[in-house]
Amino acid sequence: MSVWRMIWRSLAVLILLALVAAVIAWAMRKDIARNYADAEIKRRGIPARYQITEIGPSRQRLEKISLGDPANPDLTADWAEVITATGFWGVSVKMVRAGGVRLKGKLVDGRATFGVLDKLLPPPSDEPFALPDFRVELSDARVRLDTPYGPFGARFDGGGNIATSLKGKLAGLMPDAAFDPKCTASGLSAYLDISTASRRISAKGPVRASSANCAGVSVAFPQAQIDLVTDERFARVDSDIAAETKLLRASGTSLRATRANGRVTYASGAFKADGNASVTGLSPDATLINKAAILMRRADGTPVAPLGESLVEAIRALKRGTNAQARFSIDGNAKTGAVMLDGVAAQSASGAVLRLMPQSSAKIIWPSGDYRIDGGVTLAGGGFPSTAVRFDKASALSGVATIAPLSAAGTRLALAPVRFSFANGASIATTALYDGTLGGGQVLGLLVPIAIRGGALVGDCLTVGLSSYSIANLAITQLKTNVCLRGGQATAGPLNIAARLGDSPLSLAFKSARYGTGTGAFVADGLAVRLGDAKRLTTLDIAAIEGVYKNGVANGRFSGAGGQIGNVPLLLSEIGGDWAFAKQILTLKGGLRVADAAKAPRYLPLVSNDVALRLADNKIIATGTLTEPFTKTAISNVTITHDLTRSTGKAILDVSNLTFGNALQPERLTSITLGVIANVQGSLTGRGEINWTENGVTSTGGFRTDNLDFAAAFGPVTGLKGEIALSDLLGLTTPAGQSVTVGSINPGIAVIDGTIRYRLLPDLKLEIEGGRWPFAGGELILVPSILDLNQAAERRLTFRVQGLDAALFVQQMAFDNIAVTGKFDGLLPMVFDQNGGRIEGGVLTVRESGGTLSYIGDVTNADLGRFSKLAFDALKSIRYKKLTLELNGALDGEMVTVVRFNGVNQLPLAQTKNFFLKQFNEIPFLFNITIKAPFRGLFSMVRSFNDPSIFIPRGLQALPPPPPPTPPVQTKESETVR
Repeated sequence: MSVWRMIWRSLAVLILLALVAAVIAWAMRKDIARNYADAEIKRRGIPARYQITEIGPSRQRLEKISLGDPANPDLTADWAEVITATGFWGVSVKMVRAGGVRLKGKLVDGRATFGVLDKLLPPPSDEPFALPDFRVELSDARVRLDTPYGPFGARFDGGGNIATSLKGKLAGLMPDAAFDPKCTASGLSAYLDISTASRRISAKGPVRASSANCAGVSVAFPQAQIDLVTDERFARVDSDIAAETKLLRASGTSLRATRANGRVTYASGAFKADGNASVTGLSPDATLINKAAILMRRADGTPVAPLGESLVEAIRALKRGTNAQARFSIDGNAKTGAVMLDGVAAQSASGAVLRLMPQSSAKIIWPSGDYRIDGGVTLAGGGFPSTAVRFDKASALSGVATIAPLSAAGTRLALAPVRFSFANGASIATTALYDGTLGGGQVLGLLVPIAIRGGALVGDCLTVGLSSYSIANLAITQLKTNVCLRGGQATAGPLNIAARLGDSPLSLAFKSARYGTGTGAFVADGLAVRLGDAKRLTTLDIAAIEGVYKNGVANGRFSGAGGQIGNVPLLLSEIGGDWAFAKQILTLKGGLRVADAAKAPRYLPLVSNDVALRLADNKIIATGTLTEPFTKTAISNVTITHDLTRSTGKAILDVSNLTFGNALQPERLTSITLGVIANVQGSLTGRGEINWTENGVTSTGGFRTDNLDFAAAFGPVTGLKGEIALSDLLGLTTPAGQSVTVGSINPGIAVIDGTIRYRLLPDLKLEIEGGRWPFAGGELILVPSILDLNQAAERRLTFRVQGLDAALFVQQMAFDNIAVTGKFDGLLPMVFDQNGGRIEGGVLTVRESGGTLSYIGDVTNADLGRFSKLAFDALKSIRYKKLTLELNGALDGEMVTVVRFNGVNQLPLAQTKNFFLKQFNEIPFLFNITIKAPFRGLFSMVRSFNDPSIFIPRGLQALPPPPPPTPPVQTKESETVR
């Protein structure tokens, strides 16, 4: 049963109940007229108690009336009087008067029943109901009616002809009403002026309630002023109505006042209403604002977060209040109906305005709550984007929305016309164009197609593009790629990106990338970075990078990275570790491998396990310690800085007390020393610096040693001291005039306290500017030359011997049985290659003044022979004019030394009377001696001249027989005999 029908029926019941005494009297009019009331009540089987205080021809009075169960009577009355008249047709009731009437009843299936009193009413009939045509006067007549909707009570005071001139006051009350589970009210009351005329009933007055709630809409203190007219059958009701409420809440929205006025018609179980309505103070309550804030918080940490906050602020601003007005019409019955609205316009104090478009209307259907809009609505102002929504004619749940671009805090979002439908699960289709922040940078023209159905994206893949993207000094130009969404993961790639970093061109490419839309976890494979033009290209390849991005913070790991910084001839590889990005700062921690980029590497690879890198404000700062990978020896501390805006930077290498010994040898650091020096003992200290700009790379360095010992191909070296200044650290070049001092070099003959001047040239060339050592009263001079330090190259050094004092030399060599005088000059050309070192064409020659040679040792071999004895005796004292030493052979192998000298014996040969031997006194001797021995054992052999009988007979075997006395002492041919 509808609310309206219940109201009309309740009014009818109130009137009937208020006239119950008259109805009873009408039913018993004949009996009363005949004073048979008592008998009639008993006949109908009605328990009754009353007192008949007066019975007359035209007036009967009963008091203390009680009908029904004495413990719970259906009707009580203080008194009742019936005024009758006798006429031609018999006795008739002219008036019923009663006071203190109390009536109880129930409403069952839409029909009122009053217990035992139903037996006094006429039996059901198909005859239409008609108002009784007699007068009543009722004072304090009350009724209680129990209904399925809740208990209802009423009081009526008044009198007059029921059909034509009744006038009275009706007060009705329903403390709690529940018309269905979704529609309740409390404190429902009505105070009506009731009147009848020409068998039509009029009711006028206010109907109020403390509160009401229906389908989620709650109303506080609603009231309506009604002025209705109905026929006696209640088949049709017409009413003017003016209704208002002080507070209404619906779906998180509240309003302070609502007013409506119009015309209501009820007929044949259906009713219609039309009129105008207005509301004031309409505003969202805290619940709606909180729900909007929670919804928008899902965008926190995403690029559209400023837009979401802007919309929340626009909704909050609606709390200032909104006034709205509309025309309405209602058409329905107790089970179904519809409300039609047109001319809807709502304007908020915040500036927001919502309107139905011209020739548009809205329709709400109950009890389903379905709605539809024919036409469309517009929304603008108050922080909301200008929006026009046009609904499809077939369904108000689908249509197209045109939304102006949203802007907030440097963020802009433009949507193509949004196609939506809520008919069979929500679906939305549009294309979003976004300008604003993204991942700490600024993006322009990010184009993303959006198609959602049932809360999920339609299709697995979509094409995403952008016009430009910039972060710090990075600017990406236009790009487009496919993004696929499957199982909560977004995948993209392959992707090639053209960009600029500062003024340098940049290209980025990766094979594939995956991003977890719910977790924020991502993985990228095969990332390739190329920075700069072809002349100064910086490369970085990363096999895999993974991490998690949430709330503007990202971190993770990367591995398999390698590359090269510009023209810096260093290869970086095996880079890997942890990374993090927050507040536009990138940090890396991990390890790498550094190698020489030259085809013939000058340095062997070094590694670092403590690299720390920080990128902020377009500047890179990196630190680490380079170590030798096999021995784990720390070689250098490195600090790198790089300015991305200018493509400039530098690397500082700090070498502190790098010690060579058993654990570390130079060949672990460079192959240049391999085959040149070995068994190095000592330490180095120094500093290097590598600088790079757009124009190229420069590097410098300085290193010093205070004591370095090593073995060289030409002999052991000790006490090497000096400092080297590198004009090109990476290319290993120096300015001219570098020098070191050498404590000693001992290729078999120790030379001490020397100085070497040198210069390092490009392509691993060593320019010897000169060297000088004091040597046996003279000097040993290193002749200027250029050496190729490549391992397979041949290296040549030439030493000049100048002014060597033979006497001092013999003394230094501790040749106790030899006395030699004379000064020598000569050259010692040396060659070094992968096979070792050797002397080629070495010559030492005595100066023109000549010298003397004297061997005073004993002869241990008695079988020397006559001529051997002769030669040996001559060596005891010879003055020579010429003495030449020719040296050829390996320094670490056999050396062939040819000694050539001639001279005159200064002492008598063999103090004997032998005539033949006496002939050799004061004649010249020529010695040609060939010595084959290891070079470093040669001088030991010379020391063994205490017993020269081993090689002297070998040299004399070729001498001819002694000449006759008269010819020359020595023949011409003997000059070439060896």
